[in-house]
Amino acid sequence: MQAFAVAALSIWLCLGATALAESHGPQPCTSPNMTGVLTVLALTGGEIKATGHYSYDSTDKKIRFTESEMHLNKTEHLEDYLMLFEEGVFYDIDMKNQSCKKMSLHSHAHALELPTGAAHQVELFLGSDTVQEENIKVNIWTGSVPETKGQYFVSTTVGECLPLSTFYSTDSMTLLFSNSEVVTEVKAPEVFNLPSFCEGVELEEAPEGQKNDFFSLFNSV
Repeated sequence: MQAFAVAALSIWLCLGATALAESHGPQPCTSPNMTGVLTVLALTGGEIKATGHYSYDSTDKKIRFTESEMHLNKTEHLEDYLMLFEEGVFYDIDMKNQSCKKMSLHSHAHALELPTGAAHQVELFLGSDTVQEENIKVNIWTGSVPETKGQYFVSTTVGECLPLSTFYSTDSMTLLFSNSEVVTEVKAPEVFNLPSFCEGVELEEAPEGQKNDFFSLFNSV
């Protein structure tokens, strides 16, 4: 996919890598439990699609994302998602109106964990390779998501496998996910609890031809 190659090259150049290290083919790693700030940028128009705080349970494969009120493009509904990948469902939560939608997730892939089948490309330094306090060593991974026909380009830290950025592209979207202010624990696990007004909500059928996944949710906000 030409768009994928061009955007991936642009991200590579923007990383500011000063030294490359030969890779010995590490196996895909697993992200820890995390909280942080996720920002989603549409590369086709430079639009910030969403920015907000998230919590990720890497053991039970759950994500809670709550859009920040500082996202100035939003004047009404702020996105609030609870994604339960093991169950294959997500909840679109409206705390203001105390309403909730439950829908199917058609893929387990997302931007806070390396997707299944990720292929290691290279290990590199960001910053200075001679001053330890001024660099970070990262791995670059690429691959595809068969369920969505998407391609991705992911950078993770070598030590704790923290996903720093994820570029994701299909024929209908080109998104960049930036992960910041990361803390490697979830101090408030109750964020994964359903609000009482969501309990017992029936599963809604998606419109014909529509398949929901992590990436398409952020493309539609």
